[in-house]
Amino acid sequence: MTPRERFLQTMLFGTPDRIPYQFGGPRESTFNAWYKQGLPRGIDWDRFVGHDHWETVPINLQALPAFETVVLEEDSVHKVWIDEMGAKRIDHKKLPTPGFVTRTYLEFPVKNRSDFDRMTRRFDPNDPGRLPPDWDEQKRRFAGVHDFVLGIIFPSIFWKVRDWVGFHRICEMVYDDPVLLQDMMHFVADFTIEATRRVLTDCQVDYVYFNEDMCYKTASMISPAHVREFMWPCYRKLVRHFRQYGVSVLIMDSDGYIGDMIPLWIDVGINAVGPVEIAANNDPIAYRKRFGKNLAMLGGIDKRELRFDKPRCRAEVLRKVPWLIEQGGYIPGCDHGVPPDIPLRTFLYMCELIKEIACGGCPDAFEPPCELEKQLGPIEEMWHPDMALPVDEDDL
Repeated sequence: MTPRERFLQTMLFGTPDRIPYQFGGPRESTFNAWYKQGLPRGIDWDRFVGHDHWETVPINLQALPAFETVVLEEDSVHKVWIDEMGAKRIDHKKLPTPGFVTRTYLEFPVKNRSDFDRMTRRFDPNDPGRLPPDWDEQKRRFAGVHDFVLGIIFPSIFWKVRDWVGFHRICEMVYDDPVLLQDMMHFVADFTIEATRRVLTDCQVDYVYFNEDMCYKTASMISPAHVREFMWPCYRKLVRHFRQYGVSVLIMDSDGYIGDMIPLWIDVGINAVGPVEIAANNDPIAYRKRFGKNLAMLGGIDKRELRFDKPRCRAEVLRKVPWLIEQGGYIPGCDHGVPPDIPLRTFLYMCELIKEIACGGCPDAFEPPCELEKQLGPIEEMWHPDMALPVDEDDL
């Protein structure tokens, strides 16, 4: 099968020749740590670990023009600045772990309807800058049936309005300005529909990724009742739009505990979730038993269990991955961005173990030959949390 055929067969509970390989995305600080553990510099990471070929459409769904970034004040450690989305923030000038960003917001650009009206001028769905200058050339690769997996990733309803007003203000607006909140959420949906229409007409898109991040460790950031009242109609419009153009896999991306949200997402027509973060009390086995073939999943391997040795990694993989693959609708991988405290050799061991399971092998009698590990150089230094820059919250 091609990567595209394999992806669709897996996510739609068909019969793939094997499960797709997508093990997780290391960030900048992770690669920096792994170079000191022998990872060759300059390699193509996806090719090195054997990831299936996935691509995303290069469409810009952010503010155009972007806000001018301006540093308002700074000292040796921090800077106060306006970011490209118009928010005022205070951040460390040097990230403790590059690739993992913790933002501290001071002020947001939309405080009232007038601010919102001004913001909408930066979200013209037909702005030619939303697609790259060589789009006519690129779309020829994306049109028709292609071998690789093609997706659209976009900032969804809660995510984008939070960019504009901030999380606390969304919670307040549910009660003290519900009309403006509804108008903003519907604007995001309508903008996304119009901005992606040309891409969906020109290309064969296989999946869309709703970026939301709307849950805490044990509960959602907004109640299920308010999701149904304010967001469900917007999701419905988006789902109809994507389905109209033949997109069959609709993936909701949210960190945190998603158990209370999943029934609402299924109800509206969203049929997959990721990254199924285990530290936030998600249980992919329980979700499969509860939601059956109504819900496909990506991720679900506890990153915390990968920080140690290979036996502990093996136990984490074997306790869930074989059964979930057997049920269908599951692509195993790290349950979020791969952090630098995961040893490179443990991560590569996980990759080889998953490949055996994904191909229908017997994991109980299989010990990875560590072929990837044989391509590494010597270990110069192992990463330790003390290597992250100290963050003094009293300075914020």
